[in-house]
Amino acid sequence: MRNPSYLGFAVGPALVAVGVLALGSVVVWATGTIPTSPLYAKVGPKVFPYGIGIGLLVLGLKLLWEARGQGWTCEATDPDEPALNLASLGWITGAFALGTALIGFIGFILTATLVFVGAARSFEARSWWRSIAIGFVLVVLAYFGFARLLGLRMGEGFIESLI
Repeated sequence: MRNPSYLGFAVGPALVAVGVLALGSVVVWATGTIPTSPLYAKVGPKVFPYGIGIGLLVLGLKLLWEARGQGWTCEATDPDEPALNLASLGWITGAFALGTALIGFIGFILTATLVFVGAARSFEARSWWRSIAIGFVLVVLAYFGFARLLGLRMGEGFIESLI
């Protein structure tokens, strides 16, 4: 299938490239507005966002370069490829959405355990109880790593108040 062309650029791929360039520009601009303390010598809170913004700009330029002429070509998909598993997609999407909605109410540990169980279910884990146990142990270890070692507090809930 041929891409419509305008001024020597394939329209669809050029629009994608312009979108990526715009996103990169916004990221670089927004990063410049982050307030920083003079205590940061070289690596501060702006380093990674600037890196991401510059990376997006470079990617946008590369995409624009590739949009010259007929643009990108689509490789044929493998006919033996299985169809998209919408149930798995639903489990992981639902777990993340539910976790986002509940973190303020039930806290980090229960929320992250719920997301872990949803992710395990999306990968067709056989045992709910094993997923809950493994997720809970991993999340408690992560919580202690963040709360005790780094001094970062995450969503406080019932279990966090007991620890």
